[in-house]
Amino acid sequence: MRGYPRSITATSSGAARLDCRQTRGPVPSILGKLLAALTFAAVLVPNAICAAANDKSIDEAWRNVFDAPQTLATLDRPVVVFLYIQHAAIVRKGLGESLDSAKPHHAAEMRTRFAELSGLDCLVVHESELRGTELNQPQIKALLISGRSTTDIPPDDEKFYEFLRTTRIPMIGFCGGCQLIGKAYGIPVVYMRELAPGEPDPMPNYHPGRFKERGYLTIQIGLPDPLLAGLPAKPLFRQTHAFQLADVPPGFDLLASSTECRVQAIKDRQRMVYGVQFHPEAYDDEHPDGRIVLANFFRLALGK
Repeated sequence: MRGYPRSITATSSGAARLDCRQTRGPVPSILGKLLAALTFAAVLVPNAICAAANDKSIDEAWRNVFDAPQTLATLDRPVVVFLYIQHAAIVRKGLGESLDSAKPHHAAEMRTRFAELSGLDCLVVHESELRGTELNQPQIKALLISGRSTTDIPPDDEKFYEFLRTTRIPMIGFCGGCQLIGKAYGIPVVYMRELAPGEPDPMPNYHPGRFKERGYLTIQIGLPDPLLAGLPAKPLFRQTHAFQLADVPPGFDLLASSTECRVQAIKDRQRMVYGVQFHPEAYDDEHPDGRIVLANFFRLALGK
């Protein structure tokens, strides 16, 4: 007489277990394979569902952080705009981390910070959702451009070049945003120098072997400008970059440099367009100089 399984029970983890202590013949083998397949599916399907739910949560978080491009075309009040140029894949990863930690994403924090400093609503738009022409709106009273990581992902920068060269909107670009302005004028973005033998690398996983300006570091002001008014003799700003503009764009003045990076601050001679290699938006109570620069920029841009 052919034997059959006594029972099928569940393990503490929820997986099925077959009790075959008095079985023989092909049926248990078939049942074992079937149960193995069901167990695999029981793990795979929930993981797929979780991944899809996580993607949906990140999509929702994206829309909560970034304003839809259509918003720019229907503005009925003066605003300032933060153009976020960090790569979309890196942003999505950051949004996932924000969901896990319940900490606001950097772009959301900057929305609040710029609104408080300017006294106007701040819209935050991501470059991947723009064609490059949507920013020329009369209700946009000032534009700020974020930094970004330099990766193997080719940026879609050319769509902004004409706007950056011609707009009359007051503008300031931080780090990668400064480099974007320079690129619009044909200035290449180049590595900083190589590290000397034995020189420590503050970011060994980011372009290893290259010098980086990292941390709160001083700059030297070479040409006085209202943007830099009220700063101490050796202002401190957050730096985090391994690349720099190779030169000053044509039609711009060089305002400030550092020991390792010549192009630290530039200004268009004909328009209120600034670029800074440092991060003035990354200020705190111990490092307030960035706040001074942003307050100066909004005062100049908004006529306060």
